[in-house]
Amino acid sequence: MIITPTQATLLGMPGTVLFALVLLSALAFFAYTMSRRIQLLTMGAGLPDDRLDRPWARFVHVLTYGLFQKKMFRDPYAGLYHALIFGGFIVLSVRTLALVFEGLFPGAALPFLGAGFWECYLLLKDVVLVTTLAGVVLALGRRHVFKKERLDPSFDADLILCLIGFLMISDLAAGAARFALEAGREGSTALAANALWEPVTYYLSKQISSLSLSSLQSIYFGAWWGHLVAILVFANYLPFAKHFHVITALPNLYFAKLDSAGKMATFDIEKAAEAERFGVSKIEDFTWKQKLDFMTCTECGRCREICPTHLTGKPLSPKTFTVDLRNTLYAEADDLIDADSGRGDGAVQGRIAGRKPLIGGWISEDTIWACTTCRYCEHACPVGITYVDKITDMRRYLVLEKSEFPKEAQTSFNGMERQGNPWNLPAADRGAWAKDLPFPVLTMAEAAGAGGVEVLFWVGCAGSYEERGKKVSQALARLLHDAGVTYAILGSEETCTGDAARRLGNEYLFQTLAQQNIETMNGYGVKKIVTNCPHCFNTLANEYPDFGGKYEVVHGTEIVAKLVAEGRVSLTEKIEQSISFHDPCYLGRHNGVYEAPRDILNAIPGLTVKELPRSRDAGMCCGAGGGRMWLDETLGTRINQARYAEIQANGTDAVGVSCPFCMVMLGNAKTETGGTTDAFDVLELAVRALPAHPGASKPA
Repeated sequence: MIITPTQATLLGMPGTVLFALVLLSALAFFAYTMSRRIQLLTMGAGLPDDRLDRPWARFVHVLTYGLFQKKMFRDPYAGLYHALIFGGFIVLSVRTLALVFEGLFPGAALPFLGAGFWECYLLLKDVVLVTTLAGVVLALGRRHVFKKERLDPSFDADLILCLIGFLMISDLAAGAARFALEAGREGSTALAANALWEPVTYYLSKQISSLSLSSLQSIYFGAWWGHLVAILVFANYLPFAKHFHVITALPNLYFAKLDSAGKMATFDIEKAAEAERFGVSKIEDFTWKQKLDFMTCTECGRCREICPTHLTGKPLSPKTFTVDLRNTLYAEADDLIDADSGRGDGAVQGRIAGRKPLIGGWISEDTIWACTTCRYCEHACPVGITYVDKITDMRRYLVLEKSEFPKEAQTSFNGMERQGNPWNLPAADRGAWAKDLPFPVLTMAEAAGAGGVEVLFWVGCAGSYEERGKKVSQALARLLHDAGVTYAILGSEETCTGDAARRLGNEYLFQTLAQQNIETMNGYGVKKIVTNCPHCFNTLANEYPDFGGKYEVVHGTEIVAKLVAEGRVSLTEKIEQSISFHDPCYLGRHNGVYEAPRDILNAIPGLTVKELPRSRDAGMCCGAGGGRMWLDETLGTRINQARYAEIQANGTDAVGVSCPFCMVMLGNAKTETGGTTDAFDVLELAVRALPAHPGASKPA
């Protein structure tokens, strides 16, 4: 970029010195603020959190969700204005650097920009100034005209948007005044070429060309200084505002969780016991990545749009939860940093000791226990924030250190400890569901002596004990038998996977159950497992590998859909019904299985499938996950009833499910509300559609 003598005169040496002082002051303050934010991240005794693995996968993740903003376009309106503003941020960063360089070295150009490149960039810059301004207008329209429930009124958001708009306008004003000044000195024809490279700026310059030289100089000087000072103010305001995500979003996406969505982090329970510290009780106990999440929250509210607790009036709203944690961190920042740096005197230590507690103070216990771990919030978040890990970390503290948890959870804990199931029913009865089948179901002990089997059928607690769940177990057994798949069960050797224990915060019980099951399965040389419980499926597939249990795990609908596609299971009997399908959270959002149950339903003659308005990755939870199956629900509307009302409104004869917990919750909702829509497991319907033949037994 060539700076004309007129521009150099406008800036002059006094302006250059002043600008250098302003710039250095702003950079120094920004560096100080950021150093304290970084110290907040790294302080404390949070668990180790290695996020430096798989660099290529992390880079692709940033491209997908950061640069291309994949999640933003689920809301096309919001996606459009975010793309326009974000694009402006990327393109105009070069422009900002050029203006800063101009302020420091009048008459010089950026050393790494050639003339040809710079002219092309100027054209792009001119377009982006307009599109970014349009994005700001659209964003303000969303907040004040075309409002969304998820967006709360925010002076901070309006201020930032107006500041971005001012940056675009001041850039255009400075450019137009510069053109007009040059035209007045050299003649208008001398700058006609600028119409090609900066058409918008050139057009605006023609509108003000009649102003006096002093007026043009004032516009240029004021706009140039206003623009750069606004940038410096903007940069220093960001760390104190919700728009800190402008700085932290891409790093947060780079360090995002790459493991399976349903996998909870494993920690060494023995080391935790030695340190006498379980879970999170103070804000500094969170890991550096969890604290980066707090800082990155944009308060967009996407996390709560289909959050079952928010929709039913519970005290947990993911956005509010994260903002409260961020407020906690910032409110205590000065004392925590001083203490971490060794500068804390007695007064600082006293304030830390007497501060408002995190649990029961900043965050209520009702909030912590409300979560169903459905993960809609994490799936919806455009900047990679996780929520379930923070809630379960606080549950771990309450359970393992304080022994404070809902009294109903004690019954399920006792059942898992003593009988291997949360119902507290006899372990010896685990295989009783198979006795009424017209063909034998071998145990693994029996199968080992008969040459082995292709697959272990992991029945699960619900499939073994709950009345409706037992019928589904019989249905899957029948389908596997008819297809010629050899399988066996563990019978009384099977025990609860520990899913509910882990998500209710009882990590010790979970690890005990996991190690027991893995020892049993590895003893039989198990390689492949099929289960119809998505909670068992998630735990076996994603969490048992941390303890040495590495198996190929498939859901019942996956193996049956495959058998149907291969022609090994034939569904020929008509079922003249219309049906909705309710996506289980632990099958869908946790593990990405959406098509298999639908493939089975679509293969049944006469069955008409009508999608629910909230389905697939936007499906609403039934309320049973996260151990909530075993807890009383006394606050707000019951989640199962809210979901059942949506199903009723869909106007179908029945609803299909692929999870025993969903079956129980929706069945209870039908009874509680006097509804008419029956719930069936997909595999029950598949058995009803099997061709009749001698010896067939179709569970009702």
